[in-house]
Amino acid sequence: MQDVSEMCVEVFFNEDNSSNLLKQMQLAYLRNLQYGDLRMKFFTSAAESDLFMARQVIPASQAKSNRGAKPLDVTKTKIYNAKYLDNSKDDDFLLGEVLGFVEVSEKRFRLGEQYESTGSFSEGDDEQSRDVRPFLSNLSVREDARKSGVGSALVDACEAAILQWPRKYREIVLQVEDKNKLARKFYEKRGYTALFADPACRRFDTNGLILRRVPTTKVTMRKKLSSSSSNSPFFMDVMDTVRQLVRSM
Repeated sequence: MQDVSEMCVEVFFNEDNSSNLLKQMQLAYLRNLQYGDLRMKFFTSAAESDLFMARQVIPASQAKSNRGAKPLDVTKTKIYNAKYLDNSKDDDFLLGEVLGFVEVSEKRFRLGEQYESTGSFSEGDDEQSRDVRPFLSNLSVREDARKSGVGSALVDACEAAILQWPRKYREIVLQVEDKNKLARKFYEKRGYTALFADPACRRFDTNGLILRRVPTTKVTMRKKLSSSSSNSPFFMDVMDTVRQLVRSM
């Protein structure tokens, strides 16, 4: 999970590739924080939680130039964007660098009565359990992998995973910074609608001498789920593969 943490922090806080020593110290702290959070959620959390990553796939014939690559025991038909691989007959593949990541977890996240709608809850839910819902977070895709469908595939995998959870949820929520117009448009294209803006949120700021948590406005977005939401055999295979990979890290 260390490489996942490094990729997430680079995407969220260091896309300008700063070599400033003070900022590098701040990024190191954030990487450790992210790593600890991921381990806690995956290995110790009692709540439902699924973590998904996208990694570069490399034909085994290129292993000499990719010494850090790990074996991947799947066929080419189960590789997303396999059409971009070399047209070699090599059926052995290796895992390269992390290209993207996302997580979805059960979280107590109250929307308020005005945003609740009929059919949002499972039968028999009490008032307290109705505040618990699937929450999508930390969607991050490396810059050189954007516009390839990786981000959409990760979101689809989350939606498909929720449908396999013991408790039957009918919606998924997330928060995105109000100023991040591209991210909002990305989610809107995938059926998410904005509910309300929360100006009381906080985010880490790495632009000063010390790491600070500064105020920011985040928009809460929601998507209603159906039994057909991304529930394809391809994404079921992807989920099984990714869970296996994460447990081996």
